[in-house]
Amino acid sequence: MESLPREIMLNILSRLPTPSLLNAKLVNRSWQNLAEDPILIDLHFTHMAANNTNPCLILHGDHPIQNQLYALYFYPNNSNVGLVKRISLPPIPDFDIAASCNGWLCLSNSSRDRFHLYNPFTSDLLELPNKSTHQNEDVCTVLGFGIQAETKEYKVLKISHGTKNVRGCRRICGYPQSKAEILTVGSPIWRSLGQISYNLVQSPSQIMVNGKLHWVNSPFIHPRRNNRLISFDLADEKFRMVPNPDSAGFERHGSHRLKLVTIGGCLSVVLNINYGSFEIWVMKEYGVRQSWTKEFNISSDLPRELEEEVVDPAFKISRMYRRSFTRVICSVKNGEILLQYKCRALLSYDPRQGTFKDIKIPGMPNMFEAVAHDGNLNGIDSLLIGM
Repeated sequence: MESLPREIMLNILSRLPTPSLLNAKLVNRSWQNLAEDPILIDLHFTHMAANNTNPCLILHGDHPIQNQLYALYFYPNNSNVGLVKRISLPPIPDFDIAASCNGWLCLSNSSRDRFHLYNPFTSDLLELPNKSTHQNEDVCTVLGFGIQAETKEYKVLKISHGTKNVRGCRRICGYPQSKAEILTVGSPIWRSLGQISYNLVQSPSQIMVNGKLHWVNSPFIHPRRNNRLISFDLADEKFRMVPNPDSAGFERHGSHRLKLVTIGGCLSVVLNINYGSFEIWVMKEYGVRQSWTKEFNISSDLPRELEEEVVDPAFKISRMYRRSFTRVICSVKNGEILLQYKCRALLSYDPRQGTFKDIKIPGMPNMFEAVAHDGNLNGIDSLLIGM
């Protein structure tokens, strides 16, 4: 290997999955220097994006050990066989994964008042300023995280809803209590974007398409009607409405039955019809209402062993228990759809056969939340390029 020209060595290494590239650093000092070459890091990210490789999944495990991170990589052309690798934890006591973008995870603590950016493959951690323009402990925070392609600036959006105590529980106050703030990573201060008239629903994973972040809006008045899709443009920092799918179910069901995902790089809506049954609508041409297509109908014919499985009592006291539902994660290279079943199983759905497979790979935690992630070896300097 050492007899090859350096540019050829970099080209070869750039085609490895991120865990294999990390292992290559351990061969010797020469390979470590190669793996840390900025040219290799750029080549690696370019190849991963251009070759439409199967996604990496970050599994945030909660059992048998709380707050553990695992990376799951599928082998090429096979969404049922892969590698699970336990990865380093950030040195913070507790965290949730709010979003993923370009190899970085946006982490928040349980009260959503402290935020970090973390690369799980390099262990680089950046704490974000916590001095908000709105100092109010009674808030429910929705987060967004993305990169503005033209300027290479990373931005974190925070939306705070005022809450009040109703019979001992915190409830969101009505319009116009929502306030929006934005932080350009590298800046010491959050900037206020003023009040907004939306009640945005935090998605289980980051939805960024066409340079915009996306949410489902649950209206303050008549929350089971008039659902809208809302985007936030990271370039001009404006909220806009996105055309809805032409589906009666979208208007009829409450926002809790609607989830946004990215399928094939397109904005998509998952409509939960009933227990375990979904419609997936895909916007083939961004911003064009007529381009919405009902691409998938997923039935409730889940593997029988999952339905009959006895739930570990520890799961019922886990914080993931209250978020336990079936949700679509993403699509994979062979056209199958990945689903997370009640935070305790990973399924692949073959739309051609209409069948499910329970994905079991050694090393997977018993309980987890999965996030699609573009793994790379970028350091903190990459977050500050646009500054």
